[in-house]
Amino acid sequence: MARSHFQILAAQRELARVLGSVETFCAANKLPEATCNLMNLALDEVLSNIVKYAYDSPDTGTIDVELTYSNNELMASVEDRGIAFDPLTLQMPANTGPLRNRKEGGLGIFFVKRLMDSVVYERVGDRNKVTLTIKVLSE
Repeated sequence: MARSHFQILAAQRELARVLGSVETFCAANKLPEATCNLMNLALDEVLSNIVKYAYDSPDTGTIDVELTYSNNELMASVEDRGIAFDPLTLQMPANTGPLRNRKEGGLGIFFVKRLMDSVVYERVGDRNKVTLTIKVLSE
């Protein structure tokens, strides 16, 4: 089992660092680029939402990310101490009719659920925890 843990500020400027860390982790574990790219897309969405909505003031909180590769699965566990929020309870927004008439946003978690094999939310004490899991794809 391979594991990597890092912490970032809940700030937009920190997200590139996470995505770079995922690429480094994937390369070190010889994981296919396609798997790494899918995880990065899902993580970018989850982390962006935490940055935008979890904390009352920008740049005040932290986000912990742990990557694990085991049993042919890549897993990312994302934890924050922000406002309690289960993204999996969101209803799918209406996506019919002209784009100009649709409300912006709201599709991200559905996108993440399509990319990943598993998305799990839990509230652990004062922390939100989202766990993303994808089976390693062969190239």
